[in-house]
Amino acid sequence: MSAHYRHSQVGWVILGVFAGIALVVLTLLGGEAAAAVRLPLLVVAALVLPLFGALTVEVDREAIRLRFGIGLIRKRIPLAEVTGWRAVRNPWYCGWGIRLGPRGVLWNVSGFDAVELDLPAGRHFRIGTDEPGLLVSAITQARGVPAPPPSAPERPAPSRRPGFGAAAALVVGLALVGWTFWAQTRPVGVRIGPQGVEIETLFYGTTLPAAEMTAFSLEPALPRVLTRTNGFAAASTLRGHFRVQGLGDGRLYVEQGQAPYLLIRLRQGFVFVNFREPGKTRALYAALARQWPDRAPTP
Repeated sequence: MSAHYRHSQVGWVILGVFAGIALVVLTLLGGEAAAAVRLPLLVVAALVLPLFGALTVEVDREAIRLRFGIGLIRKRIPLAEVTGWRAVRNPWYCGWGIRLGPRGVLWNVSGFDAVELDLPAGRHFRIGTDEPGLLVSAITQARGVPAPPPSAPERPAPSRRPGFGAAAALVVGLALVGWTFWAQTRPVGVRIGPQGVEIETLFYGTTLPAAEMTAFSLEPALPRVLTRTNGFAAASTLRGHFRVQGLGDGRLYVEQGQAPYLLIRLRQGFVFVNFREPGKTRALYAALARQWPDRAPTP
């Protein structure tokens, strides 16, 4: 039977959250690491976007039909089993996708508005929609009877513009990416103790045991950086694992163009550290030389 109501809602929240996660992951990882995760991300995208990119709702005289995306996930609810229906608003923690919440199963791709159905045996089913009023009217028309009063009073759903959930998800995603960039570009923290050196940064911090450090030196220039293997690079800021000409693979915590650079040689690998203020870099080198004088160049 042809449907007298059909509406598809694009899952902007799901798409936005997925895009934000992918952007953050690919931003934080580079070189070989980024190449390693690119294929899995594409596979997940190929599954998520067609399956949950939209939610289509159809109502005819026999049933309410739902399908996510291209229709591999679908559901048919006979109208004869629907004893009540009303516009409601989901709590934020109910999320999106297919969820089991405090009021039964929820199918939702974006926003917080929904229509709740009363089913036999006290069950409930919620359909997420950006036009709850039209969906309630369509079910009322298909049933041919007015919607019964709700079994439990609900607050009226506040009026929201379509796309509010998508805008909120976009803002959250941009804020997350922005905060990640800001945190990664902050100066690293360095703590020196008898057991070694601890370098603190958001994702790429490390501890250098004293037994592994073989020499310290102040370098007037940073060797050419060949590639990022697993790190962060934005403008002149480098954090994490990089391949450097003449030295191989090591860790960089540097601001390019701000000489000098402190080079810590390890039994396996190396670490470069510097700060935007050259005096802080020299002070760090002096502190290391005092702690382990045998590993600093003889004046």
